[in-house]
Amino acid sequence: MIQTLDVSVVYNGGPPALRDVSLRIEKGEFIFIVGPTGMGKSTFLKLINREAVPAKGKVIVAGRDITKLEARHIPELRRQIGVVFQDFQLLPQKTVWENVAFALQAIGADRHRIYREVPRALELVSLTHKANSYPQELSGGEQQRVSIARAIVNNPAIVLADEPTGNLDPETSWDIVQLLSKINIRGSTVVVATHDKYIVDGMKKRVVAIENGQVVRDEPGGYHHAVTEELGILPP
Repeated sequence: MIQTLDVSVVYNGGPPALRDVSLRIEKGEFIFIVGPTGMGKSTFLKLINREAVPAKGKVIVAGRDITKLEARHIPELRRQIGVVFQDFQLLPQKTVWENVAFALQAIGADRHRIYREVPRALELVSLTHKANSYPQELSGGEQQRVSIARAIVNNPAIVLADEPTGNLDPETSWDIVQLLSKINIRGSTVVVATHDKYIVDGMKKRVVAIENGQVVRDEPGGYHHAVTEELGILPP
């Protein structure tokens, strides 16, 4: 489903944001990308969504090398990908229903499809009763649920979540990651960049650690920190 091959990313002539990263994510997988702030987690997500282009290497999404994708084909790629942001990025002048519908309007969906899919997405995130509310009337957790509904209303093959619990309390964070797990069970490949140890350790999913732009750990059923890191023991 997603593969990077010896990918390096450099911004404005600075040090590499990613260096020689080779990683494969299978269809239907749920994976956490962890690591300190500024070490390449968000850049990795941007590669998948073609918001960043590598200085070298390949990025394969659904069997296609998107590093060679012409600009006119990028919207087609992004229709297969839902994105969840830390700061929600909701439109304050639109209701919950309108915010979710906007994602379909942006790709030219017809009225019938919008009126079919928006209620389904709101039901999935348990916000049907908030359809006519505005973002400023919602809690942080509810706003993130709207953001998730907007990301999945087009039934994307891939969902990317960049620090989705960064502005939330631990209990709400757990609810949000459980919702992402539910979306994964429905068939979407889910990639979550986070520094939230609580949710990573609780979920027992695959964990890929990135530090200084390089993959330093890749563990199935892993933890935010390796056991040796928690004990203060350096690997040989």
